Amino acid sequence: MVKKHQKFVSISEALNKLKNTLAMQSELKNQEEIEPILARIDDFEMREDVRKVHPLDFSDRYGLGIKSDGSDKFYYGTDLVDLFLNRLGSKPPETIAKVYSKIEWVKASIAKHPETGVTGILIETEMEKFECVQCGHCCLELSDAYQASVPDSDVLRWQRENRYDILEWVDTFAGLNDVWINPRTGVSVSRCPWLRKLPKKEKYICRIHETKPEHCRNFPKSKRHALENDCKGFIDNARDPES
Repeated sequence: MVKKHQKFVSISEALNKLKNTLAMQSELKNQEEIEPILARIDDFEMREDVRKVHPLDFSDRYGLGIKSDGSDKFYYGTDLVDLFLNRLGSKPPETIAKVYSKIEWVKASIAKHPETGVTGILIETEMEKFECVQCGHCCLELSDAYQASVPDSDVLRWQRENRYDILEWVDTFAGLNDVWINPRTGVSVSRCPWLRKLPKKEKYICRIHETKPEHCRNFPKSKRHALENDCKGFIDNARDPES
């Protein structure tokens, strides 16, 4: 029997994870997801709303009109996410754990850190259900896999290893290390340049597997990230064998 993968996070780490998840979504998706949760944990009078915020806007902004303390304000984008997380952060840990479960699609419960005794959240990540099947999906189809920024630790490692073949695909500017940038055109790639298809097989290999970026080693980031992006390695292993 496969051992369940669990991890303990502090309350602040849980809120930060929720912020990262919500930041990756569209305004419409955040509107639909945040409104019913906010209605349960707070007594705001609110309504889903769509409007052009500025006269020169070409597109509508999706958000929530919220009445509170005598004011009526339209929240959208990062302002809506920040409002939601600020209100959630003021609630008991049990409430935060329930909301974490709903948004991240995992089981989460209150627990104390085994060493410090600090109250936090114990998460059953279900990542034991993931096993890469070398389908190439993330490296071919998911831009957040092959168009990203890598930490300095990746760049420093490639410098130590004299991997200038990798470094020429990195554009370092204003404190960011953007990958993968075609060194001949200066344009972001439309698929990972290190991916190679195995002959006569529907499988792929990574040519820099032994030193690939941190975000590649940690891909997919979570159960929700895997399922929303149709990760075959997670879906196949998560499928009920009796179905």
